[in-house]
Amino acid sequence: MKGGVILFIVEGPSDQDAITAFIANEVVKQNIRVTVKVMHGDILTKYSGYNKEFSVDSSNVKGEIKKLILEYLNSTTVKSSYIKINDIRKIYYMTDTDNCFLKTEAHSVNKKECLNKMFNFEEIELSKNKKVEFEVIFFAHNLEHVIDENSNKLTDEEKERIASDFAVESLNDRNYFIKTFTTSLMTWDSFKESYKGIKSYKDRACNINNLLNEIEEWKKN
Repeated sequence: MKGGVILFIVEGPSDQDAITAFIANEVVKQNIRVTVKVMHGDILTKYSGYNKEFSVDSSNVKGEIKKLILEYLNSTTVKSSYIKINDIRKIYYMTDTDNCFLKTEAHSVNKKECLNKMFNFEEIELSKNKKVEFEVIFFAHNLEHVIDENSNKLTDEEKERIASDFAVESLNDRNYFIKTFTTSLMTWDSFKESYKGIKSYKDRACNINNLLNEIEEWKKN
C-alpha cells in the first residue's frame, strides 16, 4: 500500500504518544500519513447523563463510531491538513480491554458487547462510495500493563510519563517497539484470531503485532 491516510481512534493522549508516532515513522516512505482522533475517554463505558444508560451500546456502536469519524474528518484541524474522506485507507480503533470479557459489572458488560460487535465490522461505510477497512487494536488489560508491565492504578500524569518514555525509547530503537509487542505477552497470528482469543485470556496481551505485519506487507508493494 502506498499513499493515503491511516486513521487511529484512541482513548487518550497516552495512547497517541506511545504508539502513533512510531507507526507514522514506519510508513512515511510509503507516502502514508497518520491522523489520530483522541476521544479523551472510553465511549464504550460512558453513561448518558444521570440515567445509568450508556451513550454507546451494541445496538448503536457502529453508527456512533461512524459519526465521530465524520465529525473528526470534517473538523477545521483535519481539513487544514488537507485530509479528505477519500484519502482514508484504513481505520484502527485502539482500546484497553480492562478485562471486560471476564467481569460482570454493567460497564464491563456493555464494553464487552460493543467489542463483540466491533470485532465483526470489517468495514465502516463513510459515504455512499467509500467503505474503509476497520480493525480493533486492544491492550490487555491496558496500555501500561502491556508496555510497562504495570498493573497498578495510575494517575493521568503517570500514564503520560510511561507513554512518553516508551515513545522516546521506541523512536531511538525500532527493535524496542517491536520486541515489546511480540515477546513476553500473548499475541495471535491475525486480528481475527485475536478477537476470539482475548475473550478468554486473563493476562497481558495485545494484537498490535498484526498491524506491524500489515506494515511489512505494505512495504513490499
